[in-house]
Amino acid sequence: MTTGPTSLRTSCPRPILFITMRRRSLLLGLLLACIALALTGCFDRPHPTAVLSSAIISGPAPLDVSFNLSYSEIPTGELVQYTLEFGDGSDPGTGSDLDIAVHHTYESGGTYVAELLIQDTDGRIAIDQTITVSQDGPPVGPEVGMTAPDFTAHTTDGGEVTLAELRGNVILLDFWGAWCTPCKKSMPRLDTFAQTYEAAGLVVVLISTDPDEQTSIDYLANRGYNDFISVWEAGGRYTPVAQLYGVLSGGDVGIPHTFLIDRQGVIRFAGHPVEDLSESAIEALL
Repeated sequence: MTTGPTSLRTSCPRPILFITMRRRSLLLGLLLACIALALTGCFDRPHPTAVLSSAIISGPAPLDVSFNLSYSEIPTGELVQYTLEFGDGSDPGTGSDLDIAVHHTYESGGTYVAELLIQDTDGRIAIDQTITVSQDGPPVGPEVGMTAPDFTAHTTDGGEVTLAELRGNVILLDFWGAWCTPCKKSMPRLDTFAQTYEAAGLVVVLISTDPDEQTSIDYLANRGYNDFISVWEAGGRYTPVAQLYGVLSGGDVGIPHTFLIDRQGVIRFAGHPVEDLSESAIEALL
């Protein structure tokens, strides 16, 4: 009999058609949902992103901290107001220009939480940063994060310089020698640093490792390097300041070698003045 198979064939397409229609309805629903989500995103304006950055977050009191707000991201056309709470009970910093650095001095020891609030017409975002201030400061030593060893030394103009008396400035302390070819190649960059940042508070101190003082004097004078404090003391590679900082025969560090010291007397950088030291590292401390 042929009725059975014929009946089976005529009944099979109906559930297939029903399932196909359900799938189409489901796909249409998903498509409409996606469109709705996309439209919601188009009309939801992005919020600003607050970034609170500082090269110094610890040190002895009084501690001067420079907060950099310029990494914050602001959607085009948004009107933004910032409030910077320092966490020590002082009046907050406020303004509408984020392309700046805000200085604040923590007068006494303690742990403080600085908070940056950026507000626009849609909302507010906060970023915290912990500032640790110690009354005594870090231990003395030649490593980054330590208090720079103090010294009093003879300068090639007939005077003397004491490192502690320069505190309050940012100090670039460079060990060099006229006998050292890489040192001589680094001099133009050091001279640029001195001229560019002197007005902002940078002092460049050169520690000569030449065996003869006149050699250092002549080299600097003949090339017009007049913006440095030039130090020379007997001992050459064994000069007392070099030994104090572990440079050359005072340790395993060669020259040229530069230490960048912040306004509180803490070493924030140690390395090659050309290959490793950047303008941004200096600017962050000024």
